[in-house]
Amino acid sequence: MEKTVLIVTAMEGAENLARAISREADAIVEIARSRRAALARLRRGPVTALLLDSVLSDAEVVTSDIVWQNADGAVPLEIPLASLGAMGVVRLLQSVLEGRRHAETVGRRQAAVAVAEELQSTVTSILLESDLLLRDKALSPNLAEKARVVRELADSLRMRLVTGCPDSSPSLSSAMFAQTAESVYAR
Repeated sequence: MEKTVLIVTAMEGAENLARAISREADAIVEIARSRRAALARLRRGPVTALLLDSVLSDAEVVTSDIVWQNADGAVPLEIPLASLGAMGVVRLLQSVLEGRRHAETVGRRQAAVAVAEELQSTVTSILLESDLLLRDKALSPNLAEKARVVRELADSLRMRLVTGCPDSSPSLSSAMFAQTAESVYAR
């Protein structure tokens, strides 16, 4: 994914900083000379990171808060750009972007595990209910066959969930299913 960095600064030499960030962080870098210009740029589309020079004039009508509110998912940094220097800004930006990437990866992994666990719980319920249905002596052969098909499909889905979710252990899921089945059959 292409990174876009918006630098909001009135300092001279901002173009040099933009070139350094573009080269070192492998990003498209744009410069806004005021908060108002930054706000206009943010309305045109999202950016990956927003570097707001903390030495910008406070006399400007548009406040930093309004810029942050319109930054959507951008990494927000309000820093003294001139005192950090180009390489300091690049290192800080790379560190923050790497932290964001790591947090997103962890979040996606946790969401996938939560969904898989919820699905496994539902599939376990389907398996147990179909097993109970198959134990019913009054069940017609036609319905028994349909219940067996449902059970086989649910078991196949359970196996795919177990093998497709790296953070769950097949033996744990099988043990959980067996324990739940024992408690249901004991009724």
